[in-house]
Order: sequence, then structure tokens, then C-alpha cells
Amino acid sequence: MEKLTHTKELTKAFNIEVSDSDNREGWFAGRPVGIKINQWPRSRVNGLPMAHIWTFLVPKEYRVKGSDYIAISLFQADDHVAEEIKEVESVINDKKEVKDSDAQKFWDSLLEYSKNRHSMEIYLEDIIDGGWVLIWLTKEEFDSKQIELPNEDNSVHPEYDYEDYGNCFAQDDPPRYVKLIERENDPNIGIKLDDWPDEEDENAYINMHSKKGEKLKLKERFWGKTHFGGTANPCQANPGFSPYYIEFEEGFGNANMGGGNGQIDLLNDELDWAQ
Repeated sequence: MEKLTHTKELTKAFNIEVSDSDNREGWFAGRPVGIKINQWPRSRVNGLPMAHIWTFLVPKEYRVKGSDYIAISLFQADDHVAEEIKEVESVINDKKEVKDSDAQKFWDSLLEYSKNRHSMEIYLEDIIDGGWVLIWLTKEEFDSKQIELPNEDNSVHPEYDYEDYGNCFAQDDPPRYVKLIERENDPNIGIKLDDWPDEEDENAYINMHSKKGEKLKLKERFWGKTHFGGTANPCQANPGFSPYYIEFEEGFGNANMGGGNGQIDLLNDELDWAQ
């Protein structure tokens, strides 16, 4: 199926900015809501519970999974540098039972996660084999309390020494609340991201570094923003995502992106990042 490149139905974009108070529009860092402890996403490499990066309210215009799903949570595991524990991926993906008296609690908790994964969990893998999970939440789930951390005794293999990042035990900072601010005069709302647009096409994407983008001062207005839709500010190339995307800076939840930023195509379930 050909991917969506332009839609007149999408007329708004929103910046996500730090707030001094809880506006019920989300947070970064902190802990997730709307899931049970045994649904906390786990790494496909070492089985550790992933780091919770952020949970954001999704504007109505970007609720592409249906009107019942109003918010999203993002998790990350630093799988590309993690030491692999054999059988972890098989337990999660194939519900394989592992018998190991020295680490049975770990394998049992991993199997429990496999059997009870949240119905709206979407596993994403980046270009360097890093694991991410996006979960869509209902209003009831989004309005619930932040949950407790998983039990470290059964969530970490007894012979595994984990790093100080990329898991929920190492990244457990207090939440920082956010607010959604509608963008003004963004010419790229409803347009697919494109690095090489046809500049003679009035409906084409306008790169912020192009002559037209410079004339519209897109870089001055939109550089370094975490946001839903509109003009993107990728550290390298535009990933070619649909207009229904979110772009997030590393400082919002301390995702490990080498100091860069990332994008998620909410419509097509794709993730990209660069530094």
C-alpha cells in the first residue's frame, strides 16, 4: 500500500513544552500509567524492563489508532550495546518455557510478560538494532496513577550486571510535566516529510534549510522542538514519514540517541533517530 504523502484533513501541529505544573497533558521521565507491572516492556536481548522515556497526550488530530486511544508511552532498551542472554527473544516472541533452577524467577517473570503484553504495545527496532516500545493508551489508562517499578529480584537475571542506562532501574527520575502548544503558520502541516521535495510543487514539503525555508524562518521558529506534526528538525535526513508523526529531543526523558533526536511515524509504526 502506498504511504500517505499529503492530507488536507490535518490542519494543526503542536509543540510539546516543559510545564511547571501537571496540565494532564503528559510527562517525560517518571513512570508509565495504564499498564500492569507484568506488562512493563522488556528488552528482547537481556530481558530487562525498558526505561520509560515519556508519556504524552496525543492531540485529537493525531489519534490514528482510533478515538479510544488518546495517549502514547515510549520505552527504550539499549539493546545494540547490551550483552545478550540466550533464549530471551524466544521467550518473548514464542512464549518458550525455560527451565533453569538458578534463574527460574527471571524466566517465569519474562514468560508472564510474554503472555500478558498490553494489547496496544508496538515493538519498534531502529537501524542499529536498538529496541523501543510504543504503547497507545485509553483515557482511563492515561488518567490512572503511575505504577510501581517491577520487582528487581525477578526482572534481572542473577548473573547479569546491567548498565546505568537503558532500563527502568537505572532511569527512574521524577516526572517532568509538559503542555501542548498549537503551532502558528507552519506550512508543513499535513505533508509527508521529504528531504528532496519538488520546490515547484506548492503542496511539497518545505525543508527548513532550503531557500524557501530560510525565507519563512522555519529554523528560527521550529529548531530543537519536541512536537506532533508540521516542520521537522532532524539531526540528519528527513526519514520520509507520514504527516502523522512525533519528533522528540533526547532531553525529553533521556533516550539514548547520541545527543540527537528521533521521530516516530504514528500511522505506519516506524521509528528513526540520528545524532
